[in-house]
Amino acid sequence: MTTTRGDTSRGPVVFERHYAAFAAGVLGLAFFNFAFRLGSEFVHDWDESLYGTSAWEAVRDGSWIGTTFRGELDYYNAKPPLMVWLIALAFKAFGTNLISLRLASAVSAWLTVAVLQRWARRCFGPFVALITSLVLATTFGFVHVHSGRSAATDALFTLFMSLTVVTLWAEEARPWRRVWLGPLLAGTFLLRGMAVLMPVALVATVATATRRPREAFWKPTLAAAAVFLLLVAPWFVARYAVDGLAFFRPMFVQDFLVRSLRPIEEHAGGPLYYLDILQKHHYDWLLAGAVALLLLPLPWRKLRALATNWRDRDGLRVLLAAWAGCTLAIPTVMQTKTPWYLNTFYPMFAVGLALSLAPGLASARVSLPRWRAMTTLGAFLLALVLAEGKLIWYSFHYRDLRLSGQSLLLEERYQLRSRRVYMHPLARADWFVAEAVVGAAPQPALDRIGFFNASRSGDYLLGTETCDDPELKLVRTNGRQYLCRRFDRATVGSRHRR
Repeated sequence: MTTTRGDTSRGPVVFERHYAAFAAGVLGLAFFNFAFRLGSEFVHDWDESLYGTSAWEAVRDGSWIGTTFRGELDYYNAKPPLMVWLIALAFKAFGTNLISLRLASAVSAWLTVAVLQRWARRCFGPFVALITSLVLATTFGFVHVHSGRSAATDALFTLFMSLTVVTLWAEEARPWRRVWLGPLLAGTFLLRGMAVLMPVALVATVATATRRPREAFWKPTLAAAAVFLLLVAPWFVARYAVDGLAFFRPMFVQDFLVRSLRPIEEHAGGPLYYLDILQKHHYDWLLAGAVALLLLPLPWRKLRALATNWRDRDGLRVLLAAWAGCTLAIPTVMQTKTPWYLNTFYPMFAVGLALSLAPGLASARVSLPRWRAMTTLGAFLLALVLAEGKLIWYSFHYRDLRLSGQSLLLEERYQLRSRRVYMHPLARADWFVAEAVVGAAPQPALDRIGFFNASRSGDYLLGTETCDDPELKLVRTNGRQYLCRRFDRATVGSRHRR
């Protein structure tokens, strides 16, 4: 596709002359947002603990094909194992710790910012590219909600979706670039299973809506399909050899059909669910975009021409519309709704905001009233400060490691190594940290009575009950959770007599 740059979107000349420095600064900010305190936030009980446990067991037991959870084949997390593999490789390379656990997601999110910045520069110019990447790097949902700072599949899924968009854009000039869809769709399938239908829907929508000679694309399409099968088939065959169709049934039925047709695990919501998530998490950037649109005189003639001639020559408008539609409409239609299903929409969200903000921020160059430019600039800077401050504040006040019992385990890691630590069996994240990171031997205990029935002298108990028992000694507390150690009454009595 050809480059599309509007006059008002190019921005002040300084951004064009020193683009490399500004681009590096934005990428540096993105690196900070994904790396800062990455190992100082507690592990979530669900996806992070599930992926972390399966990855650690893959390293320990060699369960790379049939992934396991606590030693049993895992059918609850019915997704192919690419994310487990990446986390396991990070564990092998850098040790089992909280940074390694989230490294693949953080790198994927940073690469998404870099890819979007480079692509937006070629499509819309340097000014829009800088705003786009800056918005995405500070988008709360993209950073914190199950994405760039979490051991989950969403950040890598978003990267694959963004690269699919770039490939569809690039194939206009060179049709054989479509072959890259093969490894991208294969990676998406090995990561999220049936979620591969989202990029497939994007590809199909663009192919249907654009006027391209079909004969120029059928050979690259067949080549892409062959690459897809070549990458996916070995795992499929190997997994079938482990347990037949036992894994593939929940992957298709539970993880796809059931999630699509009815809410699971109380994750329900109406048709406006994701619009509510957008305003709840990103009111700062939405406000800045609204100010820019209100202050910029709307070129009605251009809007009418756009509405009647939406098929531009290079297909960029169709691509953007399909990108926004697939990543917003598909999660909306699904009956199971969670905030992180919106993660693949955030790069397009950043592009749309940048296209809204750039004309207002550059209005001084086109003889518009200066107050409009200053007001838009003020709204932009306010949104940036709020967005960045919110990311840092959330890390300290809602995700801080010291808010969980995991901090007690890590602070006493040398004393707990190889020792038995009793905790609630559903505390999956604490269990993972105790076993995989600390090296303890976690044991199940529903409450203190269960602990006393199963434990012996020298064992530890992690829970929310205080250590107010003659046989328990407080080891460490954060005010919410308590790590206690058991002593026999005879041992306690002999110490008092001495």
